[in-house]
Amino acid sequence: MDGLDLQTATITEVSQLIKDRRLSPVELVQATLDRIERLNPILKAFITVTGDNALERARQAESEIGSGNYRGPLHGIPYTLKDVIATRGVRTTYGHPRLHDFKPKEDATVRTLLEEAGAILVGKVYSQIGRGSTLIDCYNPWDTKRSPGTSSSGSGSAVAASLGLLSMGTDTGGSVRHPASNCNLVGLRATFGRISRRGVLAPSWTHDQAGPLTKTVEDNALASQVLAVFDPKDPISIDEPRSDYLSSLRDGIKGVRVGVPVDRWIWERETEEVESLVRQAIGVLEELGAEVHQVAMPLAAETRATHFKISLPESYVYWTEHFSKEDLEGWPEIRPSLEEGKDQPFSEYLHGLHKAATIRQELDGVLREVDVIAMPTGSTLNDRCDATMAVIRGKEVPARSRAVYLNGLASLAGTPALSVPCGFAVDNRLPVGFQLMGRKLEEALLFRAAYAYEQATEWHLKHPFI
Repeated sequence: MDGLDLQTATITEVSQLIKDRRLSPVELVQATLDRIERLNPILKAFITVTGDNALERARQAESEIGSGNYRGPLHGIPYTLKDVIATRGVRTTYGHPRLHDFKPKEDATVRTLLEEAGAILVGKVYSQIGRGSTLIDCYNPWDTKRSPGTSSSGSGSAVAASLGLLSMGTDTGGSVRHPASNCNLVGLRATFGRISRRGVLAPSWTHDQAGPLTKTVEDNALASQVLAVFDPKDPISIDEPRSDYLSSLRDGIKGVRVGVPVDRWIWERETEEVESLVRQAIGVLEELGAEVHQVAMPLAAETRATHFKISLPESYVYWTEHFSKEDLEGWPEIRPSLEEGKDQPFSEYLHGLHKAATIRQELDGVLREVDVIAMPTGSTLNDRCDATMAVIRGKEVPARSRAVYLNGLASLAGTPALSVPCGFAVDNRLPVGFQLMGRKLEEALLFRAAYAYEQATEWHLKHPFI
């Protein structure tokens, strides 16, 4: 580990060292486990640490690479999984107090793909489950009194603190992008169906999707290229060839049409300070050669209400089909969601689907006029982990599910969205992200635009000193 600072290390940097045999996967994994042992009592990011298995896999990786069998840039890279993603023979609690010893018999497809690429699981990380819990029992490395974002809280906290260089979260209404924004990370919600959700807890059939969190855009593209493949065992999986997110990464964004919403409902969901940082980021894109255009999305103001009209009854069906009555009665965190989903009239669900179609139509129309849309990433900047309310522009608003107003749009539409760091607010202490949304299956363009921005700024070079 001589010369490698794990706190600042990236997959791109480390993978080259491993490939050149200048860094041992065993040393890297052991250093990561040592860091987990030191920091997890503070951050509470991990539910399960898979130390012995990780070291065994690291020795295997070292042997394979030494024999000339290098699998690619994820070979030997330590990663984590949100604890709602099935891991064969490894404890998977789904956030349920009664499932502390449950070990699935099969891996989720995303784990299979990462393991085949040579990545090494160092543990399962915290997930906040249910709308009934306001307490987030996992902490942000930038300020351990603040929220790392929901519900892939452990994924954001772990990667920001270098307790693994990649984490897989899940995103219903923004639960990958929200922690990315709160933790100064890059988080992708891919085109709906582009990343398999087989073996992933997915209460909302219409919205749920797994996605990667990393420190940089290139790291995220590397991971996504491994993950974005057709899975015949997932009925929503898109049957398209493996995507190439890397060949055009450095092509720049001259002439790329960037849409900036004029709708005040979008900007007023975040503070004036956040709005200023996001608009500065858009200014950087323009300086890099992008063509900036104003766009309007008035119908999308109903995104959050529409999201819950769909997701709550779907979740009720999912929970009652996959868990016993006894399990559900012992799970107070999801009881409000269960009751709301059960009591909602079916006509409201149909109205939600209809409204989602009109919002999707509006967004599709905008994306014919521009190539990407730039807007704030929904966050909970400065919220304490036990916050129930927050003050935004002088108005008191609920803290829980606040990020869905902004992040839920891509979830409703099934379009890809990427959150990228764009500065710090609140006395220059807490990270802020902005998101780029694009047309379906055009993740490569999002990565290209985000990479150009990232390389023109230094936000991704800042790390929490913990």
